[in-house]
Amino acid sequence: MKLITLAKSTRSLTAIGCMAFAIMTSIPIHAAEDKSSDDRPVLGLQYEGSIKVVYQITSADMKEGVNKGLFYLKKVHQLYMDAGVDSSRLDMKAVFHDDASPHVLTDDAWNKQQNATAGNPNTAIIKELTALGVDIELCNTRRIAMKWEKSHIHPDVILVSGAYPRITDLQLLGYSYIKL
Repeated sequence: MKLITLAKSTRSLTAIGCMAFAIMTSIPIHAAEDKSSDDRPVLGLQYEGSIKVVYQITSADMKEGVNKGLFYLKKVHQLYMDAGVDSSRLDMKAVFHDDASPHVLTDDAWNKQQNATAGNPNTAIIKELTALGVDIELCNTRRIAMKWEKSHIHPDVILVSGAYPRITDLQLLGYSYIKL
């Protein structure tokens, strides 16, 4: 008798398990998958105050013919403009040091440093960014270590005593930090 009762209980549990499995697999687990991607909102900017950002640029990598850091600096600035942010709200600073340092040289100094003849490929974008109000800065400690004269640095570039103290100072003044 106990064997028959056990068999009936096992069949009942198996049936309940199968029904639960059928129910579970028919319910969409990720409700977002049912939503069309066209219905998904895009989050815009929420902060309406002054936007202060310091970018640390250390890489000599290039993108589309210019220093990668300068390329993305210009792109970020344009994204703010496209979002309707008034340029008077933007305070962007880029601190160059380490391997990125030669990218802020004058054309003549670049040619000598890189054994080239075409000039610094970053000259135009440096002028463009500074005209937009972006401060391009170079670590003076690096300049001295590289034995560059001040005249070797692009005239629109600001010399700062040291990259790390400058970045720290700007963060203490409320600048957000981004490494490019």
